[in-house]
Amino acid sequence: MTAEPAVEGPAPAGPATSLALNSGSARQEPSAELPTAVDPLAGDVPLERHRLSPLVTRYWRWRAIFSAVPAFVVLIGLAVVVPWGPTWLRWTIVGVLAAVVAVGIVLLPPIRYRVFWYAISPAEIDIQHGIIFIKRSVVPMHRVQTLRTERGPMADHYRMTNLTIKTAAGSVTISGLDRTEADELCDRISRLADVADDV
Repeated sequence: MTAEPAVEGPAPAGPATSLALNSGSARQEPSAELPTAVDPLAGDVPLERHRLSPLVTRYWRWRAIFSAVPAFVVLIGLAVVVPWGPTWLRWTIVGVLAAVVAVGIVLLPPIRYRVFWYAISPAEIDIQHGIIFIKRSVVPMHRVQTLRTERGPMADHYRMTNLTIKTAAGSVTISGLDRTEADELCDRISRLADVADDV
């Protein structure tokens, strides 16, 4: 009898080998499903962000001036009529307050303009606003209840409109929209809110 030559190579996969392979592949499978990616908000896409017209800074300044005038008339009247301290102290306080308000009127509108943007998608309205403290408001489209546009004499002079979006939880305002842009925005939000309610 002659001995058969030994054959070099991998051993045949028997039951023990296949069991090891199966258990190895089982270890590679994740035990739980990975969370799906969350859709980004409308404002997270820079191309979707809309800015206001640069002319809005003038509108904000004049509106602030006309809002401050009645308060200063009352303050000056109190400084003249009511003796609440030495004359120099009263007029110093009035002057300091006037200087602070004037600096604010000059410096704050450009900062507000740079911070502000809004973005609209079929799912939500995304608005960033503020001056010192920056706020970001995201309003789900199906929560929109009413839209209100308003403009006073100053806004009418600059052909601008203020749009207020009301929900059950509160409201957000976009101040200084171009009149045509405000009308288009109202129409778009109205259509999208109706579609969201129907779904």
